[in-house]
Amino acid sequence: MPVIALAGDFEAGVEAAFAAAVGQYVVAAPQGRLGVQTGAMSLPDPRLHDLQAVFRAAQTVPVSFTLWHAPGHALAAGELPNAEWIGRLRTADALLLVVSGEGGLKAAADRLDALHTELAVLDLAVLEPAQQRLQERLTSGPRVERREAREQLAVVSRAREALEANRPMLEGLAPQAVVSLRGFGLLSAKPCAVACNAPDDDAAAIEAQRSAGGLDDWCVVAAATEGELDDLPEEDAAAFREDLGLPGLASDRVGQALRTALNQITFYTGNTRSVNAWMLPRGATALDAAGTIHSDLAAGFIRADAVAADELVEGGSLAALRERGQLRRVGREYVVPDGEVIQVHFSR
Repeated sequence: MPVIALAGDFEAGVEAAFAAAVGQYVVAAPQGRLGVQTGAMSLPDPRLHDLQAVFRAAQTVPVSFTLWHAPGHALAAGELPNAEWIGRLRTADALLLVVSGEGGLKAAADRLDALHTELAVLDLAVLEPAQQRLQERLTSGPRVERREAREQLAVVSRAREALEANRPMLEGLAPQAVVSLRGFGLLSAKPCAVACNAPDDDAAAIEAQRSAGGLDDWCVVAAATEGELDDLPEEDAAAFREDLGLPGLASDRVGQALRTALNQITFYTGNTRSVNAWMLPRGATALDAAGTIHSDLAAGFIRADAVAADELVEGGSLAALRERGQLRRVGREYVVPDGEVIQVHFSR
């Protein structure tokens, strides 16, 4: 379950955006020095219910995210943020940056640029001393360590130059170089989705602009209103959503933006006990999918049966598709597309 940290400036309405996304599914009340609040957010998925009928499953398990925020903490220009809060942000799998929608989408984009600048400043405070330490290691220690330091220094220096030039930090870096930066917990290197917290009267117009602009890693929420809808009967809540002119639930919009930012696809497994949705990095293989389900499946992987979820729903069952030769038998290197049902065969 990916861990998503919410952050924004003091005017963004981060706490309201959190409430709109997780609704009643707050799993941890404020505690500790930071007062972190944690909630679970499931990604609505109509395919799950169709697949539940196919497998005659007792339950469905959707993709879920763990969201957290620390009330009272914000990214503010000219102010030194709480070090413990920043340290915890660095451990998140992705960030959900919340920006105010006051003044429209362009104003929100300008506020986002300011947040990215704050993240870059925080990362430079990590990279600059790291660069100095690596330079010192070049002149001492075993030859192998000096070579490793030289390689790491090249990556760190390039990352620092990119941040100082206001360029994407990971652009053009080889996968191995990207991996070597993970230990620094750089905020600018994390997948990042954006929640534009719009006034009720402007929400529909801003959503239309977002959609027309192809900003798939953005979502629009009317957080102050949507955060209170869980307390209403569903009929009344639906009426409020219709008045706002925003599609679906806030959790749906936030989840889709996060999935885009994480560059993940969804695949499914099923039996009579449950139908499960799983997330997988785009471009990952059937072996990766097996490991996502359970490490034993990856260790004993033999092959997998694969079929598009929509094709399975139309066909009625895996057995029927197998009889008609419509069930694909794939190996460990098979790249799993979005919306595929995977059945792993493995040795015990």
